[in-house]
Amino acid sequence: MSFDGLDFQGVIENLSLSGALIKLNDKTPNNIQPGDNCDLMFNSDQDLYPIKYTSKVVRVDSEIIGVQFLELNIL
Repeated sequence: MSFDGLDFQGVIENLSLSGALIKLNDKTPNNIQPGDNCDLMFNSDQDLYPIKYTSKVVRVDSEIIGVQFLELNIL
């Protein structure tokens, strides 16, 4: 996940057609709030067809971020 110029790695806990629930490896950034936009990259190897979703944050707690997908970009 990219937010505010920083990259964060995590694990998808739940995935649907409209969004995802993500558990970050590090603590959730303090400045991220519901309504903020972020980008998600899905791929274990970025050299193999990475996919980027422009997303809107819909849920934030100390370990989990919920996002709604807004736009899909195949890089």
